[in-house]
Amino acid sequence: MWFNFYGFDVMGDLAFGKSFDMLKTGTTHPFMELVHAHVALVGSLSHLAWIFPLLKRIPILNQENCELQERITHLVEWRMKNEPNAPDIFSWILSSYYDLGKPTFQDTVNLYGDCQLIAVAGSDTTASSLTCLFFELAINAQAQHNLQDELDRYYLERSTPDHSSLSKLSYLQACINESMRLYPVIPSGLQRLTPSDGLQVGDMRLPGDTIVSIPSYVFNRDERLFTHADQFIPERWTTMTELTQDFSLFAPFSIGKYSCVGKQLGLMEIRLVASQILKRFDVKLANHSATKDFPTGLRDSFTLAAPSLWLVFTPRDAWTSSSASEK
Repeated sequence: MWFNFYGFDVMGDLAFGKSFDMLKTGTTHPFMELVHAHVALVGSLSHLAWIFPLLKRIPILNQENCELQERITHLVEWRMKNEPNAPDIFSWILSSYYDLGKPTFQDTVNLYGDCQLIAVAGSDTTASSLTCLFFELAINAQAQHNLQDELDRYYLERSTPDHSSLSKLSYLQACINESMRLYPVIPSGLQRLTPSDGLQVGDMRLPGDTIVSIPSYVFNRDERLFTHADQFIPERWTTMTELTQDFSLFAPFSIGKYSCVGKQLGLMEIRLVASQILKRFDVKLANHSATKDFPTGLRDSFTLAAPSLWLVFTPRDAWTSSSASEK
């Protein structure tokens, strides 16, 4: 839950210049609850696009959606009246909106749609990625130890981390990659439409105007692509590259013109949190049963929905320059 608080607070601050203060209060904001409920519904019915207009006409089924749209409207209106001291993500979106001069009704709908997209893509994905990463590190003591060794050497040279240097830590990135491979944030993949004249893929001919997708969860666990595909092995990205058949096939943020625009921001958030926590604490599962219960509790709600994960954080031995240099 705390990773959810973190992801949502950062999203609010960077996107709209307004934190939801959940890390400070320790309580769930109603907006986050509405977003989660909406994503769960959309994930369940994403292959039935025709049903959404029908659901909107059934009050009891549309109540939470109406509440979410009202929250989004208030958030956009508040942001339009309150310019932050430093530009946020919505600054650029509003700038393009104002440049239209006389925006149409559809332009305004798109503006609110961007707000909703940011609220989902900018919070849940980061939280799920962090939760799954810490689950794997908690049950793989050697990987956690290796990562802490790398972080100890890193912090020996600097007191404050920065994104540029954190991004160069090979084992940290290997752990993130391996976690995202095992637990892709969009498990079923993104839908695409084949060209009207069809598409040839190897020996298979796909008919035109057909919705297709590649389920990331299944693809990333294919033994033909990743040896020991169900195991958490960060070294497949560093010293044991023979375990990965083709690195170009790993695309946790999708590829092409529809790839995730927030990729670098998401990685920045994950690297910073992971490095700061593991610098100070050893991490273990609070309940051994989570070894089985956590993976089976994962749900595909368009984005990956992770169950509650209880962890024990034990302060590491006093970190000193001499102890780090010995490593």
